[in-house]
Amino acid sequence: MVSPEEVRARQAVLYGAPLSEVLGRCGSVLGVNQAGLARLLGISAPMLSQLINARRIKIANPAAAARLTRMVSLASDVREGRLPVAAAISQMEADGAAEAPVTTLTAHLPRTIASQVQELFRATAAASDYLRAAELIRPYSPEIAELLRVFGAERLDRAETFVRARGFG
Repeated sequence: MVSPEEVRARQAVLYGAPLSEVLGRCGSVLGVNQAGLARLLGISAPMLSQLINARRIKIANPAAAARLTRMVSLASDVREGRLPVAAAISQMEADGAAEAPVTTLTAHLPRTIASQVQELFRATAAASDYLRAAELIRPYSPEIAELLRVFGAERLDRAETFVRARGFG
């Protein structure tokens, strides 16, 4: 059996932080409780509880995982004053109500360059794979190793800083 500490460590690799922190920040910024978060993500409240309490490592449903990525992005927009809370929640509800494939939904949503690149990386391989690849390539190309680490395993705010430092976004 995997300990809660190990589950949280694995969640941090996958999501940039343990899900209790990620979802706690989203809930706080959006003003919704766990039941509201579960509804917006399209998962059951008991499943969300298991994720938050480190009894499960990841969100198995790809559509719900994509909604979490969207929720984190919208919460960031709210926190930074680019979007009102009500608009963020409306967008999440509209995304959840749509029956289109996730790729169709996300293709038309406003996203930063960093979030787009990070979504591509994370749809391709696990964070642990990018970290391993970064360590292998670091002696030959530290810049590429950093790119793999930041977009493959870091939090979105770190990826956005990486992009801005290079004159994009």
